[in-house]
Order: sequence, then structure tokens, then C-alpha cells
Amino acid sequence: MTEGQVVLVLEGPTLRVGWVQTYKPGRPMRVHVRAFGATVAVLRLERPELAGELNLRAASLEDAEAHIAALQTRASPEELDVAWALFADRPLGIGELAEVLFGKETPDTRDAATVLAVFVHTGFALTHGRLMRRNAAERDAVEKQRQRQAELDVDVAKWRVALADHRAGKRVALGDAAERLMAIVRGQDDPAAAHWLELDGRHKRADARDATDLLNELRVWDGHEDLELWRSGLLNPWPADALASLRAEPDMPADAPRLNLPFVAMDNDAPHEVDDAICVETTPDGLRVHVAIAHPSAWIAPGSLADLEARRRGATMYHPRHVVGMLPDSLARGAASLTREAWKPALVVSFTLDAVGAPHDEVLQEAWVQVAHVWSYSLVERVLAKQGGDDVDRPTLDRLIQAGLLAENARIQNGAWLLYRPDCEISAPPFQPVEVRHVQQTSPGRRLVTEMMVQACAAVAQIGARHHLALPYRTQPRPGNAPLPPGLYEDPAACFSMFRVLEAGAMQATPGPHGMMGVPAYVQFTSPLRRYCDVLAHRQLVAWLRGQTSPHTLAEVTQLAQSADDAARNARQWQRKGSHYFKLLWLAGRVNGRPLDAQVVRVLASGERLVFLPELSLDTTIRAPMLHVGDHAQVTVRAVQPSRGLLELGVTAT
Repeated sequence: MTEGQVVLVLEGPTLRVGWVQTYKPGRPMRVHVRAFGATVAVLRLERPELAGELNLRAASLEDAEAHIAALQTRASPEELDVAWALFADRPLGIGELAEVLFGKETPDTRDAATVLAVFVHTGFALTHGRLMRRNAAERDAVEKQRQRQAELDVDVAKWRVALADHRAGKRVALGDAAERLMAIVRGQDDPAAAHWLELDGRHKRADARDATDLLNELRVWDGHEDLELWRSGLLNPWPADALASLRAEPDMPADAPRLNLPFVAMDNDAPHEVDDAICVETTPDGLRVHVAIAHPSAWIAPGSLADLEARRRGATMYHPRHVVGMLPDSLARGAASLTREAWKPALVVSFTLDAVGAPHDEVLQEAWVQVAHVWSYSLVERVLAKQGGDDVDRPTLDRLIQAGLLAENARIQNGAWLLYRPDCEISAPPFQPVEVRHVQQTSPGRRLVTEMMVQACAAVAQIGARHHLALPYRTQPRPGNAPLPPGLYEDPAACFSMFRVLEAGAMQATPGPHGMMGVPAYVQFTSPLRRYCDVLAHRQLVAWLRGQTSPHTLAEVTQLAQSADDAARNARQWQRKGSHYFKLLWLAGRVNGRPLDAQVVRVLASGERLVFLPELSLDTTIRAPMLHVGDHAQVTVRAVQPSRGLLELGVTAT
């Protein structure tokens, strides 16, 4: 062995040409190999680790590769096939092969025989300097492997050209390259994309971070994607087989009525899906409330692939950058969504509010409903402020608000705490500034819808309790040391004082009181387009309505609800993580900028103050010993590192 010698290195299934840069007996040699396209890797190898040694010497790896290319033309494939047949199943000496191919054994012919056998032919394998004859099956497998590699090279060639053009400042069309890289990001197997990354000089084994770096370079991503979120699988599209298992038409009773009631759907300016609609009628007994809830379970057969996929997801994730549906958009935003002026399947819960807002006479039915009005919360605010919305049916709106206030007051009298601290919505489309939208939690429209949903969930729980139905009931003990009396609170410090004393809620398959809500029983029922527990409740209720056996036992309801809750909790964690990152990114553009409002909501054991920033609905810590719980202050951003979750604020005024 000498420096400059040409050797053969086996890496996995791939045999590579190597050039010995340095060699000292008893120490690892440094060997140059062409690892990935134009990239040269320097390996530290012991002599026994080599697959083979040639007599050939070269001045560089490039020189060695040129010599190898010349040697590959010394004999035809047909001559190699004759040699392969002659030596049957026994090991083959390189000298023997050289004599068969060239009629004599010399250092030069030995090198040529070795190169021809392992680089041109598929019938021989080189192991520690010995040629082994592959059998027909092994040879066929190698030929297929080489064919796949050739196809990959063709597939990747256009991407490499596009990438070179992009780096030269040209505008290029990437075709499906971005989606193929996304497969690597998701941890899926895509040989073409992996090969591209290798040829671009990435790691020996292309991984998700390599793909992420290239997506950022290609301006497909903007540097703010969460790699761990992509690797989690939560962003994967709905599987085709699960989509195919959805019913083509909704499973509704033939005698399901069409309710000709003026239902109102009230939501954000651009809701992702519409779960619910409300109608309030005036009757001699009080206000008769009808709450229509979307009925996606009519399309989802229990135990189907669609059902299993929805259960696995648990809930829709509303990430600032990605909305990932628990159900496919074709169902959640299309067929099952309570869109305007279209008859849609629904579960409709009706109840009457008496003069003091107490609900009674609860009824549940499967029915077809048609939404007559679609109003946004902002439109309702403008109408009430007499700043527009002349097309809104004001008597209908007034009845809705009257019902909401009546029921809300009744719940407070029953011991409910309504906590409405300031909130915001974060939107962060790629390559666009982060957008922060303030959410007025106590606006009349939001309070109305929130209250009607609580009442609908409580009404369904009462029905379930009367008929001993196994449903996912939500319970919570009443706080025994509440710092505030029951009521409606929107001051952040007041809300935080209550959050600290609340006991954890629980899910059980039998009814029980919900102390925080101020209701005797409560079942999550009103968001089946985005929560699997609600789908589970619907399925149990529908079986009861139709006089059928419940599809799930008490134990199964508990187990399924817990599994769905775990998945939903996971989605919420990703959602919170994304929101926190993009809030900090928004603040990063405001270092030493305009002051922000803050309120102290807690004094920590360390002496730091936990403050709440209403503009971002963000709580963080500051060092301000002069401030006490409830105090307001103006703070300025001094430093922020979104990727590390670090934020430093300074008090500018109190």
C-alpha cells in the first residue's frame, strides 16, 4: 500500500473508487472518495476495511476516476458473460479472470479485470480482494438496482439543472421537486429526493434538515416552518383510502323533517367551517331556542377508515400557518358545513328559557336545516353601534341577544364563572408579515354564540342523563376557595386569579356537575366538524333517536373519548407552540419600538412578575419589583429570539 494508490471502498451496497491520500503502517489511511456527485469525502479507513486494492497509481481522485473509466472499455459485456458462465459457483481469482479476458496476467490486466467485473458486469461481487460469482437471482437483483439508480439519475437531472439555474439568479420551474422534498421532511421514503440531496453535497444520508435547508434556499419555505411539526405527521393529507370510505350520501332517516326556521350562523369574518346555527322563537312559555349542529357522522360509518383517521387526529389544529382538519375539507368545509341556503343534515337540540333564563323542555331530533342568515361578529358589532348592516334582520338579532343574556345571567346565578380575558388570532402565511387580529371575547355576538353552545351542551347532557345514555360527559369540581364570586370577568388579573384555583376537569361516561359552567351536566356536542369527542357523542345520540343499540358501551366511550382527547391535546400543543413562536417573531420587529400595554397577573416565587400583554394574549415574565398584581404598565421589547422562545421586556412607564 502506498500513497496515491487506487482502491475500492464498499459503502453499504455501493462500491466507490478511492484514492489514498496518506498512508502510514499501523495508522488509519486517509482515502478520498466521490461520495455525492461533485462532493469529495475524506474517509479514515483501516486496510482490512477496503473492498479491494488496484495496482494503479494516480495523482488525484479525478485522475483515478479517469483511469477507471478507461479500464471499463477493455472488454465487452459478452466476454464477461463467458467468464461468468465458466466459473460457475466457485470463488474466482482476479488473475484467472485476467487470463480469460486478456490471455495473460499482469498488474495492468488484473486491474482491468477487477474494474470490468465489478463496475461493468453484474455477475461478480468483490469482497476483500476476492471475486465471488453471483447466482442468477442475485445478478437479477443487482441489475434491477442499477436500473433504478439510472432512473433516479434521469429523474434528478432536471432538478439539478433547475437548482443550478436558481443559484445563478434565474427564474425556474421546480415541478414536483418541492413536494418530493416534503416527503423527506415528513420522514417518508423518496429515493429521488434523497439522491438529489446527496448529489447536492448534503450529508451522507440525506435527512429532513437537509431537505428543509434546500426548501428554504429554493424559496418554497421562508425559514419559519417547524421541522418537528412536519416530522410529526400531523400535516400529512388525508389518506386516499380513508377518503374513499366516506359515504357518498348522508345516512339520514327517510322521515327526517325539514325545519323551516330562520336559522342564523354567526362566526368570524372567514370561518374555516360552520358547525352551528341558532334560531330563537317567542312563545307563551318563554323563548324557544333551537340550536342546529352539523351532522358529519351521517357520512362516517363507525369503524370505517375515515372514522379511524378522524379519531387518530382527535381535533382540528388551528396553527398560525396550517389549518389541519380533523375531517377532510370536502366534508368539514363542504358537504357537512352549515352553509347558507342549502339543506344540510343536522342534530337539532331545542329548549325553552323561562322568564329568569332557566332551561327546560329539552328535545333532540335529526333534521334537515337551512341557514337563512350568515352574520359575522364584526357585522353584529356594527349593527348594534348603528354603523351599518342595514340588511340584518334586527328583530331576529335582538331575540338572539335577549336569549343569550337571559341564559348567561341564569348560569351566573347558579354559580358560574365566565372568564373572558383578551385574546387574539395569529396568522402567518409564508413570505408575509405576521398578522395579529384582536378578538373581543365579550362582544355581543361572541357572548351570544358561546352561551347558546353551553346551553345546547347542557341540554344534551340532561337528555342523556334522563335516558341513561353513555356519552362523553365533562365534569369539573366547583372551586372551594374561589377568590371571586360567580360572575363575568374580562380583567386579565381577575381571570388569572381564578385559573389558579380551578381543579382539572374530567371526562366520564356518566353525568356529573360542571362547577365552572354552573350546569348540572355537560356534554361536548357542538363542534363535530373539528372535535372527535363530539362525533362520538353524536353517534351515541343518533342510535338512541333511531331506537338502535348504542354502538359503544360505557367502557368504550371512556376509552375512545380519552384517546381522542389525547390526540386533541397533542394538536393544541403544536398550535400553542406555533402561536408563541409567531408572536415572538412579531415582537422581533418591534425591538425598542412603541410601548405595549401589560398587566401584572401574578408574583412569582423568584420575585419576577408574570405579566399579560393583551395585544398578543401573551403572558411572560419581567423584573419589576415595584409592580403588584393588577397593576398596569407600559413595556418595551429589548430583545427577542423566537427560535429559542426568549423574550426580554423592560418597563417604560406605570
